[in-house]
Amino acid sequence: MTPLVHAWIGLVALSAATTLVAVGNVPAPWAGALILLAAWAKARLIFLWYLGLDDVAGWRGGLLAGLAAFMILLFGLYLAA
Repeated sequence: MTPLVHAWIGLVALSAATTLVAVGNVPAPWAGALILLAAWAKARLIFLWYLGLDDVAGWRGGLLAGLAAFMILLFGLYLAA
């Protein structure tokens, strides 16, 4: 399978997991945190496998650091709300 197919399968699985968390019996604070983590994983999949940035070491490090900073900021805002 190609990396694009792997990315698609991963995105479908993470979307299904997000849906199960949203409609399941998960307490709201945990549901929000789990959905944010799934969004982070989906963004990594898109950047690394769908866009093919896993082979570009310089871009990969900077992009993942920026993504991590953004997601940590979002998680902090979620905790503050």
